[in-house]
Amino acid sequence: MFRSPFFRAYGLWHWGEGLQTVLFTWYMTFHAELSAAQIGFYQALVLSPFLIFTIAGGALSDRIGASRSYSWSTLCFAIVLAVYGLADQMVGFLPWAFFAYCLAAGITSAISNPAIDTFVPEATPRSAQANALLAATAHNIAKLFGTLSGLLLPWLLALGGFGLNALLMGASVLLLRLHFQAKGPRSNVAVTASDGPSRRTSIVQHYRSCPENFDILLSSAMLGLLIVPVGYILWPLLLRERFPDQGDLVALLYISSWIGAIALTALAGRYAARLQRPGRFALMIWFSWAVLLSVLLLVQSFWQMCLVVLIMGGGKLGKALVYGRYLHNSPEPSRGVLIAVEQTAFWGLATLGTFAMGAMVEAFGVEPVILTVSALVVFCLLVLTTRRQLTRIQMA
Repeated sequence: MFRSPFFRAYGLWHWGEGLQTVLFTWYMTFHAELSAAQIGFYQALVLSPFLIFTIAGGALSDRIGASRSYSWSTLCFAIVLAVYGLADQMVGFLPWAFFAYCLAAGITSAISNPAIDTFVPEATPRSAQANALLAATAHNIAKLFGTLSGLLLPWLLALGGFGLNALLMGASVLLLRLHFQAKGPRSNVAVTASDGPSRRTSIVQHYRSCPENFDILLSSAMLGLLIVPVGYILWPLLLRERFPDQGDLVALLYISSWIGAIALTALAGRYAARLQRPGRFALMIWFSWAVLLSVLLLVQSFWQMCLVVLIMGGGKLGKALVYGRYLHNSPEPSRGVLIAVEQTAFWGLATLGTFAMGAMVEAFGVEPVILTVSALVVFCLLVLTTRRQLTRIQMA
């Protein structure tokens, strides 16, 4: 995996994404000292473009080629990061400037996301499902490096954090371009695009004819609406409420989570051939995550919190187990759009979930919201289990 130029480019991009997550949370919670409602608003704002621009980005990848789409959008993302870092250094936090940054960063990231994933099924000669597990491991290791970089924020400050993030994005584009120059520009070749109505019809027909992919889409919606916002809202706010003296160590929570994710995804990738029922395993992992979320209320120290979050990090394997099947079932001419639809369900609903979770914490407090989210995840898992599409998934 680490010898593959593609996975290096893939890793650098997710390293930048990992740093962005910590940087964004640290910047709002401890640098700008925003309220819970404000944090929820801005977290939702930066994710909001995923509701619109992810599908547009997938269509763009299918039309002009994923490599071009990824390169231009990611370079724009790097420029946005660098410019905002300089602006904060010069004038400090300005609500209107941060608002503009959130929208610009969200749009460019929403276009980059489906483009980079279109390369995964053919990243190695292995099956799409096996490549998805490799990609998940590369993703998690890169996110860990990004989170570790977040430990430097008290010294880098906002300028250094945003600048480093921009460099990582630019380096990812360079590596990917060099990779395809050596390999041949297959992914630059545009797929002949059908007209808008027929393309929409074909997507709807795909989910009708492939209920397995539809239920994977439903699981992504659950992850986006309920599970993703926990890291953005509940973890940092529970830390601020229970252990405020450890605020500068917020990155350690995310480090713990990524260590747990790497350990489990690497193990699953090694024994991928033995995972005959990955969908059932994913449901079990998500149920365990919901239970551990409630356990967070029992922790008595920051280090106990890190331990629980480390185990919860293994929940990231759940999506990797079924996402490869989603890619396998997606026909190549419309793969970019189908990936974009899945990511819209994941990140788009994360927009709504993050905003709602921030508002709920503001109104009811952290602890009641933790219990509510845990119960809702269990309910969603019961629905998915009853539908039986995920439980039937077999390794290709």
